[in-house]
Amino acid sequence: MKTILVHALATVALAALAHAQPAPLAPSTSANVTITSPANITTPAAAAAPLDLLPYKLQTVYTNNFSKPEIIAREEDFIEQAANGTWHRTARPGDDAEWIAEGTGGVEVRDGQLRVAPSPFDDKGQPTPVPDAQRSNMVVWNHFVFPANFLLEYDMSPNGSTGGLTIVLFCASGKNGEDLFDLSLPPRRADYPAYHSGAIANYTDAYWSRNIDPPDEALTNRLRKNPGFQEVASGPSFTTGPTDVTYHVRLLKVGAHVAVEINGHVAFQWDDPDKPLGAGRIGFRSMSGVTIISYSHLKVSQVIPKTVQKKS
Repeated sequence: MKTILVHALATVALAALAHAQPAPLAPSTSANVTITSPANITTPAAAAAPLDLLPYKLQTVYTNNFSKPEIIAREEDFIEQAANGTWHRTARPGDDAEWIAEGTGGVEVRDGQLRVAPSPFDDKGQPTPVPDAQRSNMVVWNHFVFPANFLLEYDMSPNGSTGGLTIVLFCASGKNGEDLFDLSLPPRRADYPAYHSGAIANYTDAYWSRNIDPPDEALTNRLRKNPGFQEVASGPSFTTGPTDVTYHVRLLKVGAHVAVEINGHVAFQWDDPDKPLGAGRIGFRSMSGVTIISYSHLKVSQVIPKTVQKKS
């Protein structure tokens, strides 16, 4: 079942949130994580503890358990290539599309999961064998624009993949405020530079990898702010070991504050010192080296800092 909750006070609430100062997450003294920031500052982080959500009120705005078929739009259906080789958009995805897929691989909803692969799925849900050169990186966007302050929760399984990488993109929009699918923006076609150094702005968190170059990539969780491909924070990945497992991911964005938790462990916490990004879309990226990446139990909550009551 998929649920969208629309509230009459949404406009007022979002306006207030844009000016709200987030309550800081309580730090833990049980572990330290090196946080890479523009100032290269090392600060303690709650690496052995889950996110502290007590300072916030959570209001569910989206849930999806992938129990029914969903419409998946394909970017290639509303772009075209000019005679000079450049690509441009011809239309926007339809309002009935739940997901918009960029890349030529497979995307489907099956068995309570959103499943993504580097090649199209066959009727039995298996990726079609193709030459390595035809395997595709993939980015799959949710259709909805989410508030600037939110908690994202989902499960991800790499299904035994022995290569590739996964990234979650959030607060994504045109770098001048355009909608992500505005006709003026160039097609992205799952080409990674188009996401980190092109016409759109976003944060990206790379939280799972089995790439061997660089050799230590699987060990770290890395946050970047785009455009610019600037790594702004990092911590332990908490996703090493077997790949036939499921990870529970939670991502908190409140004002300038970003924190990522994997299986109950906070990988890093970071505060954006330079014009934090606001409302935007959420997307999932997987590289061509994966076998299948599946997502389930997706939930997004609007986050409202609780008002501190002063003692009289």
